[in-house]
Formats: sequence, structure tokens, C-alpha cells
Amino acid sequence: MELNWIEKIKFFAKFMQLMIDLHLHSNYSDGLDTPFQLIDKSIELEIKAIALTDHDTIDGVREFLSYGEDKENIIVIPAIEISIMHEPFREIKDVHIIGLNINRDSSELINTLKQQLTGRLNQKKQICRRLREEFGYNITFDEVESIAESNVVGRPHIVKIMKKNNPDKVESKTNDELFKIISLGGEAYVDREFELNLEESIELIEAAGGIPILAHPGIYKVSNRTKFVELCVNAGIKGVEVEYIYAKNRPFFNTDNAQWAQDFLPQFYRKIAEKFNLLKSGGSDYHGKGSNKIIKIGEANVPNEYLKYII
Repeated sequence: MELNWIEKIKFFAKFMQLMIDLHLHSNYSDGLDTPFQLIDKSIELEIKAIALTDHDTIDGVREFLSYGEDKENIIVIPAIEISIMHEPFREIKDVHIIGLNINRDSSELINTLKQQLTGRLNQKKQICRRLREEFGYNITFDEVESIAESNVVGRPHIVKIMKKNNPDKVESKTNDELFKIISLGGEAYVDREFELNLEESIELIEAAGGIPILAHPGIYKVSNRTKFVELCVNAGIKGVEVEYIYAKNRPFFNTDNAQWAQDFLPQFYRKIAEKFNLLKSGGSDYHGKGSNKIIKIGEANVPNEYLKYII
């Protein structure tokens, strides 16, 4: 039966209130939930649209789309989060670019990600070797890989084995301190053999029909936040992740600056997006209920009005 005008107004009002989440991770990278579970949980929470943004892989995208595209009450968006080359002279350190609405069948994207994955795995092997041989940790890459199962091996997997096999050695260390050991500038860090720089990452995303978005800009240690975004704009970035849960993510989680970051940074980057005429995006960076981050899907409160320029 056709809705009467009052019901139509109520339906439209509810639709406009629905949130979206354009930054989710599955167990195909370092998340805990399957793509199916991400979709089911989002529907239960009445999230209007979600994007699967696994690190340096699109292996979960086919499963994500095949399950989600038939659902009437949610929009599923194929995406990726690319880790780009460190360039200290440009203050590019641990910077990530999200590619929204990518073509999962792009041969250029698939082939480049294979090279990226090989470089990533070799890097993690060397980090495990250094931890074992130079710093006395009981850790092997095979064990790290086993807990990642068939998914992309990441720093969270290494930290998990560091804690599991070396309780006395890590007893006084926080998770953040362990991450620092194996991150850029850390004692056991190793550079990757193959990485894309900022411009190459943006070109790859656009070649795959996607929209390049600067991920969580407020977490980067830069001398001038506005100029750093301008650098990315000049490189070809088309949007910025303005809505993000800074209070529950590194480097602000469990610090005195957590509330300041949450109050100030999203507001700041909304203005920056307008200044440079950038698309606005946002997401929770959800990794799963059992992860160290106590974050819920949709918690970033990303308005669905952002969606109209992305799909």
C-alpha cells in the first residue's frame, strides 16, 4: 500500500537521520569480523551505507559485495586503505589513503596490490627476525602468519605474538609502546621493498575508478596541518576523512589529549575540506568488538549527506 503523506515525511526524516560508515576493516586484513558480519551488524544498527577499507587488499570485496548488494536496507561500497611510502622530507609518515568506490576488477589495481603484498610480507618477516635475533623476543613469522590465517599480516598480529610468547618481557609495556618498537622509527622497524608514494597511490585509486580520500588526517605528526592537506591536494587527493574517532585511536587513545582531539580535529578538518573544496568522508575505523579498540560501527556519526558525492 502506498504511503500517505505523513508516513512519507516520517520515512524521509528517518532516512536523513541514518548514519554511514566509510572506514571498516574485515578479517581479510587486520579486522576480526567477516564481510558478512560487518554487513549484518551494520543493518542491525540501521547504518545506511558502509565501505570495506581493508589494508592493501581487496580480497574481501567480492564477498562483501555479493552478500550486500542484494540487501535493500544498506548500501555497500568497495574500497581499500593503502599504506603509502614514508617520505620524511615531506612529513609523510604512516600516511594512509582510502580509495572509495573502486572497481574490484581493475587489473592495474590487482597487479600492484600483489607487489605491495609481497613487500609487506617480506617486511614483516624481517621485523620478526630482528625481534628474535637482536632483541631476544620469542617470535617467528610462521606463528604470526598462523594467527592471521589467510589474511594480510599486520602489526597487530606481531604485537599479539610478542605479548603471548613473552609475558615477562612485555609486562611493563603498553600496546602503544609495543607498536612503536615495530613502527617507523622503532628499534625493530624495517622498510618495505615495494611501496607507492602519495602521487602513485592516488593515481592507482583513480585508475581503478575510485575516489582518493586522505584517511584520519589528525593522527599525523606534521608541523602545519593545513599545509599538509594542501600538499595532498596538490598531489591529487579528492577528499578528506573529516569524521573520525580520535579519542579512541592512536596517538590520542588513553592520553590527556583524547577529548581535545575529539572536540577539535573533526571540526577543524570540516573547515579544511571546505577551504580546499574537498569531498567529506568519515568512518569509525572499526576492527571488531574483540580488538583493542572499543569502537562500534557507526560511532563516528558520519552524516549520510556525504554519500551523494561518493556513489
